[in-house]
Amino acid sequence: MSGAIIPGAALAEYPSKAFLAKETPEALREAFGSTDLGETDKIEIEAPLIASDANMVPVRIHSGFDNTESISLVVAANESPFTAVFKLYESQNFVSTRIRMADSSDLLVIVKADGMLHTSTRPIRVGRNSCEA
Repeated sequence: MSGAIIPGAALAEYPSKAFLAKETPEALREAFGSTDLGETDKIEIEAPLIASDANMVPVRIHSGFDNTESISLVVAANESPFTAVFKLYESQNFVSTRIRMADSSDLLVIVKADGMLHTSTRPIRVGRNSCEA
């Protein structure tokens, strides 16, 4: 049965409590069961040093790991820091998206590959008042 989505299985993997967490360590525990992450230089992060529009910050992530299972994004300055998670399949190792940032912060990228967690960070500054409604 190729291409079918089984709702129970899909929801079981969705880290809903991580998206509701208000602090980064809590979000990491909810998403991964741990806050123990290994720093690596095998994650390439493309993002502006200064974001002109904090509502649409372009981010491109490339994992240098062959068996990348997922790529997650965490922005500590956001009210809910766990910003995105992308489940990857087969030979995928690249994500391109736009994120919202409440304030200047480090972007923490977490790559799960071969069952291990790897991380890299990139500081991003946002212009004043750019996230206000």
